[in-house]
Amino acid sequence: MVRFKKLTRNLFLTLHGHNLHRQQRQLSKFLMRYQHFASHAYCGTAGPVSKMVSQQEKASCVLRFEVSRSVITVQREFRARFRKDAPCRNNITRWYRQFVETGCLCKGKSPGRPRVSDDSTERVREVFLRSLRKSVARASMELDMPKMTVWKVLLKRLCFKP
Repeated sequence: MVRFKKLTRNLFLTLHGHNLHRQQRQLSKFLMRYQHFASHAYCGTAGPVSKMVSQQEKASCVLRFEVSRSVITVQREFRARFRKDAPCRNNITRWYRQFVETGCLCKGKSPGRPRVSDDSTERVREVFLRSLRKSVARASMELDMPKMTVWKVLLKRLCFKP
């Protein structure tokens, strides 16, 4: 019986080439990274990261997606296992891509609100010193800046000093 299994395996490998070995290696590497991630206590975050799914549920989705390569299958297994609505397709693929690229599912720090440079402030100041009755829309067209940037400079940083 053992000899038969060995023969059928050799025949299968001959028919399908070395793709099976490559897939098995990739899957084993992925499983090693997944186990490292799972033992890493979710990178120090406590509790759920988002309102809908916890880190454990995200990790489960990522692992299932690696094995099946089907979002529908992942969603079905998620509903069966956790007894709640499954995450959408975009979230599953985003989590998978993030895990493959970074090796972690933690939410990164957001860059925050962009700052207005001193150069932009000075340009807006000069435009409005020349003509105080100019509209914000016209000034934004002249300066090639978004209206909100011009408003921000006007409301928070503009001082009409000669």
